[in-house]
Amino acid sequence: MRMTMLSKRQRAIPMLAIVLIVLITVAACASQSGKGTMSNLEFFKSLVFEDGLGVVTRVFERFPMQYATTLGADGNPQIRPIEFKFEQDGVLYFDTVVFYASYAELVAYPYIQLCVADQETMSYVRVGGKVNFTKDKNIIGRCFEESPVLTSQFGDNRDVVIGYYLTGVWAEFSSFSRSYLTRRIYW
Repeated sequence: MRMTMLSKRQRAIPMLAIVLIVLITVAACASQSGKGTMSNLEFFKSLVFEDGLGVVTRVFERFPMQYATTLGADGNPQIRPIEFKFEQDGVLYFDTVVFYASYAELVAYPYIQLCVADQETMSYVRVGGKVNFTKDKNIIGRCFEESPVLTSQFGDNRDVVIGYYLTGVWAEFSSFSRSYLTRRIYW
């Protein structure tokens, strides 16, 4: 077998191409990951609280599991984790399932409060409002699009899922830290 010796220049060209590809990839990833690497403190400091709906949406998207309180059938508060689905045209959308206790509770007393807390910043957001149910297939479809969990649980069995949105919404932004003021916003 005869081996061919490559000149330094011939060896350098493929290496240069590899280095350029790596640099371009790293730069692209860095531009996309800036939001994901923001600390929770930086995140909360970046919020524009005059845009209450925008703040709630950003917080719900950053902390995808919220805790919701309903009035139970026994008259006592019931708390459970839920998942915000999306905001559209100034409306916050969620979903539940027709055979869940939370659905029966919300039908009987259609008010809910949600809370997201962050231990790092000692900050929390509370949101409340009146629940309005919808069987709109586009809304239900969007709930499935936004939630791999919902899709994995119910697949094509969309008839058991019911969407809901909030009206008369209020939000309270607060912290146990002295560096944040409590703000209450209605829309």
